[in-house]
Amino acid sequence: MPNSKLVAIVTALSFLMTSHGARAEITLEHLLAIDQLLSTNDTQALLEYLQKNPELLQGDDELSRELRSFSEIANSGSVSYDYDPAASGDAEVTRTASSLQH
Repeated sequence: MPNSKLVAIVTALSFLMTSHGARAEITLEHLLAIDQLLSTNDTQALLEYLQKNPELLQGDDELSRELRSFSEIANSGSVSYDYDPAASGDAEVTRTASSLQH
């Protein structure tokens, strides 16, 4: 399950869209895609999204730091990928998030 702090940060940033320090080039589309993936707890798709959008990990803002932390933990094998969108009925959400990937 994603860190609740990460969920809170994504939610806050989707409203504020501002931060201190060097901010990654995060668009509203990125935030919506990340929010959808977190809402469905699809950690594998979130990691894939971050791998396809590495610029999201480059900033010095709070969101970039949390996404980097998640990515490092997931890449080390410490995240369980037991998510099944078909079983949970979230296949449409996953397809929507995938269509937003750049």
